[in-house]
Amino acid sequence: METERSSESDGSTASRRGFLRTAATGAAAAGVAAGASGTATAQEGTESGGPTFDGWLSDTTNYDGEVVDMTGEDAVTIGVGGDGLVFDPPAVQVDPGTTVTWEWQGGRHNVVGENRDFDSGEPTSETGTTFEQTFEEEGVVKYLCEPHAGVMQGVVVVGEAAMGGEHGGGEHGGGKLVLTDGLLAMGVAIVLGVLSPILFAIHLSLNSDKLGGGGNSGDGDLKRIDS
Repeated sequence: METERSSESDGSTASRRGFLRTAATGAAAAGVAAGASGTATAQEGTESGGPTFDGWLSDTTNYDGEVVDMTGEDAVTIGVGGDGLVFDPPAVQVDPGTTVTWEWQGGRHNVVGENRDFDSGEPTSETGTTFEQTFEEEGVVKYLCEPHAGVMQGVVVVGEAAMGGEHGGGEHGGGKLVLTDGLLAMGVAIVLGVLSPILFAIHLSLNSDKLGGGGNSGDGDLKRIDS
């Protein structure tokens, strides 16, 4: 006398496996997407660096996102030219009342405020030339070299002024929470992980007849075969 599983039992097992496989695949795919997107976002943040001051420093060649903290000093010096078309450092933060001195390192340049509120005069290539300006009021001061505008530009942050820009928009050191595709994908993966057991239970309940349920004992899945 032999017994064997009925085709209904086989279908039930296959159905359960198929459902779980689909749910697991969806959660895994969402998790992979979240990880990939999260990595890309982190890399972009690293490459972009800190505030660009509404794009003012976007095309400079020596700005890596760092605003050099020179607060606490009565006077600071910024290099002009020399190793490329640069102000070095391109972005500094100082206290109100600080005197900033620009010192020519090489090349034909000048220093002009964005609104022409200060101006070193005609461009000069004489190494060692200096130009100074004292900043009394808090704010973000943007300046440039006229012959190389767009590439050779700099910023002086006076006091605790809002720096704005691509990754700024708040006080120095602040930031915003950005809802990225990676975070959304991660949320989907978490929701799928929580809901999968519930959905599976509902699936079994709605398909109990097809899966061999309905209150029958386990023996109902077996049929007798006469030898």
